[in-house]
Amino acid sequence: MRYQIHFEGELPAEPLRRFLHEDYGIAPETVYVGRIEDRAVDAPRPVAMFTPPDEDEGFGWILTGDTELADATGQGERELAASIARTFGVRALVDDGSIHPDRWLLVSSDGSSGRVVTDEDAAADGDLRIVHALEPITGEPHLTVVPPPDWARDW
Repeated sequence: MRYQIHFEGELPAEPLRRFLHEDYGIAPETVYVGRIEDRAVDAPRPVAMFTPPDEDEGFGWILTGDTELADATGQGERELAASIARTFGVRALVDDGSIHPDRWLLVSSDGSSGRVVTDEDAAADGDLRIVHALEPITGEPHLTVVPPPDWARDW
């Protein structure tokens, strides 16, 4: 998948479909909302899938997509996450591209972003919880910033 955007709060399905249609021309019926295991095997391939969390997981709402979503939006993962975050007033996490599984890019509800560290133990259970930021994030002034030591930087 080219896109795997984790949202902190629930996004209502119909307004999300409407947003993707109005801003990017994605037909609402091509945005599947629901659990993957509930999707019919013979259903047409969706442009995007929006999956609810299994339980009360932090950042458990996940928007996934591949080439079709990239072609429709013309945006990368962070840019699309920022657009949706600003529109719906939610925060999002996307892969930061590093080799560290506990490092993510937090996109604030104002669209600003920066790298954060998540709780590895909670993440093992599918619950993404932010421990601290690795750099200041404009829209998240309350987050403690703990820069990584020089030897641990890979970006």
